[in-house]
Amino acid sequence: MTAISPEKLLGYLKQNERVFVSGSAGEPIALTEAIVTAADSTANCHFFCSFIPGVNKRNLSTTAGRQMSVYFMQPSFAKHDTGNVHFAPMTYSQIQQSLTMPEAIDTVLLQVAPPDEHGQCSLGPQGEFLPSVLTNCSKILAVINPNVPSLPNSPSIAFDKISAYTESDTPLPVYDAGSENAVSQAIADNIASLIPNGATLQCGLGKVPNQLMGALSQHQQLRIHSGMVSDSLLRLIDNDVLEPGSPIISTVALGSEEFYKQLLDIPQLEICGVERSHNAALLAAAPKLHAVNSAIEVDLCGQVNAEMLNGKSMSGPGGLPDFAAAARAQADGLSIIALPAADPSGEHSRLVASLATGTSITIPQYNVDAVVTEYGIAMLRGVDRKTRAKRMIDIAHPNHRERLEQAFFS
Repeated sequence: MTAISPEKLLGYLKQNERVFVSGSAGEPIALTEAIVTAADSTANCHFFCSFIPGVNKRNLSTTAGRQMSVYFMQPSFAKHDTGNVHFAPMTYSQIQQSLTMPEAIDTVLLQVAPPDEHGQCSLGPQGEFLPSVLTNCSKILAVINPNVPSLPNSPSIAFDKISAYTESDTPLPVYDAGSENAVSQAIADNIASLIPNGATLQCGLGKVPNQLMGALSQHQQLRIHSGMVSDSLLRLIDNDVLEPGSPIISTVALGSEEFYKQLLDIPQLEICGVERSHNAALLAAAPKLHAVNSAIEVDLCGQVNAEMLNGKSMSGPGGLPDFAAAARAQADGLSIIALPAADPSGEHSRLVASLATGTSITIPQYNVDAVVTEYGIAMLRGVDRKTRAKRMIDIAHPNHRERLEQAFFS
């Protein structure tokens, strides 16, 4: 078998096939770029994509008859949607279950490292749904890319299991948390005060998780069991705060080009499938699980909206509900939601009296233990509704506290 062009590789797709396309760091860009410009070869195919906002932006449904199902909505999809983009709001564990049902997927498009001496092609920084999906599909079309690091503790696929392939040296998708700021640092410092030594930590992406890694520099014996790890992981390693010999478990490593180059120097890193990273039984056994995630807004009872802005879907549940529920279930764990108290202007509060009608509730109030802003920590576990509201108002932006109190208590 020899390499062929991306366009010829897409010719292996048949009418009405159900095709899974990996997102995050594993997006096979050589193929997704070709799909956007392709016509007849992919007409009437249905693409199921684990694309995440801000990283995987290509809309694969630009040709009439072509369908695209996504688990995170984003503006670039909605803007060009002609009715062919389908948003399926599910948690990661639910997505994994859906994609591995019999005949759910016919073909997988993926990106792998060149085969090693044993004929195995590493998935590199991307586990996600691939390990499970690959066992059930009948056709595997691959991009072999030397930029994919061949990680010893990452899933792999035998080269002879690949149906056809193309070659590309396209850089991997990257993620940048952006520049640090004082508000995010105050939030990170508040969160750090909640994390005990010996805790198992899960963090989402963003400025606050990025700065939290630095705020934990004096901690000891921390463990990582997360959906994603990024450049900030290197801070924990450099500060020597991780439990020696403990695996760093994640389903995706997503960050800068330099971060990808350093992954081979982290022998304890284990990239795995969602069936392990988001497994409820394994999370229940993780010592002192502390799940730290961000939100768009939170109401005074602790209901979390991490998906919608001004009535429009901007993201999806992702792994947030899986980890929040697992952390909340532990007596010595903690489900933490972190966000700035208001928008940068201070005009719009991100703590609201109640969520607007029709707003998605990403996490119900009973799976939130603590809400953290730059103004402090509202501990919600085990307290009544009025106490919750009072504590939430105390950490709201000062410009909005009186209005929130009136809206809730009047």
